[in-house]
Amino acid sequence: MAKKNSIYEQLLLEINEEVNEGGLTLKNTIQILRDSKPIFQDYCPIIDWYYDALTMEEELSVSLEEMYLPEEFSKEEWQEMKEEQEAYKKQYEADQPNLLAMSVKDVLTEMKQIQKLL
Repeated sequence: MAKKNSIYEQLLLEINEEVNEGGLTLKNTIQILRDSKPIFQDYCPIIDWYYDALTMEEELSVSLEEMYLPEEFSKEEWQEMKEEQEAYKKQYEADQPNLLAMSVKDVLTEMKQIQKLL
């Protein structure tokens, strides 16, 4: 169970950072992915999150060339960035059928409550 605890610590840190930086508010809706295996009784923990569907659609439709100037990066860095962007897009598309919408506040509350039990 320690593994689940550390996962929650990272997810809590990520989401809180987004809230603190103004990228999310507690009222925003995000998409969460739950593990298919319950950790106790029938509770399946949150294992990842994405922005809301509209934001993700917009984010994934923007090319690297629209966000950055290629000449500011080495060819290796640019290739790595392209590969990371493509991997992120593929992962989102794979996760999309299993995503659930929840408010940021509800996600944080749930994870903090469950973390106390782990």
